[in-house]
Amino acid sequence: MHSGEIAEWVAAIAEASSVVVALFLPYYNQHVENKRKLRNVKMLIHRMGKRAMNGDDDAMEHLQTILMTAYLKNMNSKTEDVINDGQQILDILNISDGKPSAEQKGQIKKLLREIDEI
Repeated sequence: MHSGEIAEWVAAIAEASSVVVALFLPYYNQHVENKRKLRNVKMLIHRMGKRAMNGDDDAMEHLQTILMTAYLKNMNSKTEDVINDGQQILDILNISDGKPSAEQKGQIKKLLREIDEI
């Protein structure tokens, strides 16, 4: 076997690998970006939900803004599930005028756990 043939094989494998990377790298980058955005939305809803549950009026406004923004930038079905749970939290807080009862706090905590599991 000649060294020229091996070099050609190595070059062909390198070229094929670069084509595969060029084809699939954008999909992988989009997947990573979607995971990061979902994590951020979950974290913000969780944080603002807890603050609103403790009586912070500004947190309710922030939660509503976060939900609206996330809804408009909806990336996938997981994000939609998180938004729906966040909207339920906001609805409970609006019904109770920002002062949830013990039962409502339990419902909010359950929804926050659901968000963590998504």
